[in-house]
Amino acid sequence: MTLSEHMAELRLSELNGSGKVISGCCPPEGHMDSVRCFPIVVAGGRGTRMGGDIPKQYLLLEDLPVLIRTLAVFDRYPGMDAIIAVVPGSDLNFCKTQLLPYRKFRCPVHLTAGGNNRQTSVRNGVVKAMALADNPQKALVLIHDGVRPFVSTALMDRLMHRAIQAGGCIPVVPVTDTLKQVDDRHRIIRTVDRSRLFRAQTPQVFLLDRIASALDHAQTTGFTGTDDASVMAHAGFDVATVPGDPANIKLTTPHDLALARHLILSQTV
Repeated sequence: MTLSEHMAELRLSELNGSGKVISGCCPPEGHMDSVRCFPIVVAGGRGTRMGGDIPKQYLLLEDLPVLIRTLAVFDRYPGMDAIIAVVPGSDLNFCKTQLLPYRKFRCPVHLTAGGNNRQTSVRNGVVKAMALADNPQKALVLIHDGVRPFVSTALMDRLMHRAIQAGGCIPVVPVTDTLKQVDDRHRIIRTVDRSRLFRAQTPQVFLLDRIASALDHAQTTGFTGTDDASVMAHAGFDVATVPGDPANIKLTTPHDLALARHLILSQTV
């Protein structure tokens, strides 16, 4: 089933309550006037590496849930038309009634049920963006990890500018550690040249029609990518890069959470 076919089902589900919360809208400005922008914040996982019973996206980080801090990044950035938060289907009511009230959002926030893996969750978010966009060829989606709450304005500026030019762009940071390739017995075979190796971050920004086409192609061919850029590449689309930000960390382990608290405190000094 293609994304356009999914849209019809989505509209029917909204009649029965989709978890949509609308609290005003962010005004577009400058070069973004002719392009609609839809962040898709993917928070459908359970975060077992963090430990404990509470999914990591709902953990409190200095009195605010991690997911609220992440959504706030896009709520503050000018030109966002609506924010799509993809969460586990069983959490839709919790997010609507207990999580979103932590912040008075200026932009509309649409809650969408995730799937059984990240790629399916992203696809569900793209389905929602397709339903919201007037023209998918003139709309951008910013696909972002729900547990990366430290995206800077400067990084957003770089991504948006380059994505409009190239049709797709992701942030990357250079690999700084020495890399070793090993055999099946974990013996070193060689030292890997790291000069062209980078770590991918999010948000990953694409023209909506391209990522929709790429996801359809991935479903047809049975391809599962490690990130959204790999899905685009599998479909034959070029993806540009811009320098990422070392502070744009993903909260995966308790150590990451401690580092995040340090980052917040350093920002308030």
